[in-house]
Order: sequence, then C-alpha cells, then structure tokens
Amino acid sequence: MRDSIHNSMRFSDLLRPLLPSSPPGGVIALVGGGGKTTAMFALAEEFSADGHDVLMTTTTHIADPRDEPGRNFDHLWLDPAAMADLAHIPQAAGGRGRRCVLASSDAADAGKLKGIDPEQLTTLRHAWPFILVEADGAKRKPIKAPAVYEPVLPETADLVLGLIGLDALGRPCSADTVHRPEHFSQVTGCPPGAPIGLDHLARLATSPDGLFKRVPPATPRILVLNKADRCPLPLPAVLDALEDPVSRCAELIVITTLAEGAPERRVHAQRPLVCCHFPGDLAS
Repeated sequence: MRDSIHNSMRFSDLLRPLLPSSPPGGVIALVGGGGKTTAMFALAEEFSADGHDVLMTTTTHIADPRDEPGRNFDHLWLDPAAMADLAHIPQAAGGRGRRCVLASSDAADAGKLKGIDPEQLTTLRHAWPFILVEADGAKRKPIKAPAVYEPVLPETADLVLGLIGLDALGRPCSADTVHRPEHFSQVTGCPPGAPIGLDHLARLATSPDGLFKRVPPATPRILVLNKADRCPLPLPAVLDALEDPVSRCAELIVITTLAEGAPERRVHAQRPLVCCHFPGDLAS
C-alpha cells in the first residue's frame, strides 16, 4: 500500500482503530528507543483533549516528569493502590480528561521514578479508559535491542508501539547512539562502529529478539519511526525500504516528530501493512 501524508492527523487518531472501541480506551505499551516518554506524554495530551482520563506509568524506570520541562500532567502518585479509584482525583478544567502519572517510589538513581508491577495494571485498567505504559528503557538513545530480561510488557496490553529514532540512521553502531550495542549487533548484524542502515532497522523490527520481543502473537503492533525532522534520508525512501520486511510483524508504520507542540503536525506519513498476523516465532 502507498503511504499517506498527513498535515492534520493526530498520532492518537491512527491508534484508535487498533484499540477496543466499546468502551473506547485500552492499554498501550511503548518499547524501543527514540522518544518513548515523549510519545507517552503526546498521546496523553491528545486523549485528554478528547475528554478521556489517561494514566501514564512504567514497568521499568522513568525520568521524574516534575524535573523535565514540557511534561504536562495533572497529578503524580507514588501509590498504585490509590489510583484504582478515580473518585478522589480532582477533575480537570475545561472538559479535558485527567492526565496522571503513576510510579511505585522514587528510584535509587536521582531524578528517576521506579515503575509498578505489571500485574497491577489488571486492576487499574478497570478504572482508567487509557493507560500508557513505558515498558522498556533506552538511556535516552535513539535505538536499542533488548536484553534477555527486556521488555517488561504487561499482559494486559491491547497495543504495542515499537519506537526507533530516525536520527540513528547513518550513525556508527556504538554506545553513543545505541543502547546495548552488543545486543544490537547480534540482532541486526550491524558490526560495531559500522553505520546503521535501513536494513538494520528492518532486522531489529522483525527479529524474535528485537523490537517486538515478547509481544503476544495476537497483539497489534505499530512501528513508530520518530524524529523525522532529524532523518538523513527522504521519508518515502524509508517507507519503501521497510514496507515489505516490516509487514511480517506490524500492522502500520508511522513516521513522526512527537516533540512537535502542535498535535496535528506530529505525523508526517503512515503506511498500513498487510500483516501476516504476527507469526508465532516473533513472539518468543
């Protein structure tokens, strides 16, 4: 299928057809590198603008949003049990939904929050229409391959977003660009120090030990290629190179700049894929 260029479509609008519709909402897990936290807050902003309450959390660690400019939220809680009932949480103004951040405690690393147990999402999903879960860590690098214990996916996930930063293209495979470069080399075949190419992104997305590792076969997946404003290649060329291989493991490729302040300008292109319904070997 050909790609569509959108200057007025929001990121959240692309996700809705892959989420439960009655009632609208769902648990969305984010994995990979290149802007998971930015994506989470962007989605929270958009769902909230439509009047939906949104819970943002993590099953690993997350930078404390109170210390990060531009991370907009209404409340932050360090008690998962308190979030199972929305009655005590003040309503947001102007008909907007509440945007809340949940962690279990301050982490040992300064400026970090410790995530919750994934099993707690089973209870929380009954209270919150939308739950956004950062289920992976990348140390602020644009690209990564998971370690043996990663990602920490919740079983309740209705949709998984696999993120890659397009600013990784052309840069050397090293710790300056890649989180866990030794795993990345094993998964993608990119030698240490060699430039990262589109073929390596394709292998990362399709490998059973790559971006969508541990995702159940029936769970929809979207490949999110973020930081389009820093991509060294034409965006149509990126889509053309990845369409065929990624159709093995995802239903949609989206190219974004999620740090863009205007929601209608965050999506640059999308390409729906004729997915082979996630072969079982990719879910191991």
